Amino acid sequence: MAKKKKIKLMVASTVYQNRDLLLQICGVLNNYGYQVINSEFGTLHPPLGMNNVDACLAAVQECDIFFGIINPNYSTGITHQEFQRAIDLNKPRRFIAHSFVTFSRKLLAQYMYADEAKTQRNNFEIQSTSVMDSVRVIDMYNDAIQANLPYEERKYHWVQEFFRPDEALRHIETLFKDIKRVENELAILNNQAQ
Repeated sequence: MAKKKKIKLMVASTVYQNRDLLLQICGVLNNYGYQVINSEFGTLHPPLGMNNVDACLAAVQECDIFFGIINPNYSTGITHQEFQRAIDLNKPRRFIAHSFVTFSRKLLAQYMYADEAKTQRNNFEIQSTSVMDSVRVIDMYNDAIQANLPYEERKYHWVQEFFRPDEALRHIETLFKDIKRVENELAILNNQAQ
C-alpha cells in the first residue's frame, strides 16, 4: 500500500519579534501531520543557485495550502511577496493577524489613502517603532482580505485577529487539527478546478 502524501503547508511570517510563536505554530502543525514549509523552522528547501527571495517564492508554488501570519513587523518584505504570490496563484490560504495591525489599519487609514473611498494608496509611511515598523503590514492585511475586490468576488479572505499566542494557537487548532476535514476540503477544491 502506497504511503499517503502529507499536505504541504507553507507558513509565511516575519521572524523579528515573532520567532517563538512562529516556531511553536510550525511545531504544532508538524505534530498534526502536515509537511510544514518554513525557512525559520528549517523545512524550506532552497534550490541550489536560487537567491533567498526566489527560494521562498518557489516554496509558495510548491505548497498545497498557504498560511500567512501578519505581524506588526514588516522586515525585508519577503513575506509580503510570498502573500502576493499565493494570491496570484490562487492557492488555498488562511491568515491570522496581530491586533496591532488591525487596530493600526483603522487608525491610520485617514493618512494612507489619497481618496475618500480608500482605494488609492498614497506614499504615507511611519517611523519605525517597537510597536510597528512600517504601514506596509497594513498593505499585507489588505492584500490578505482582498480589499481591492468587491466583497462577492473575494476568496480565502478570512483573517483571524489575535493578540495573545493562545488566541492564535486556538484558531490554528480550529483550522488545521482535523486533517481529514482539510484533506476533504482540498479534494473538493481540486475537483472544482478540473
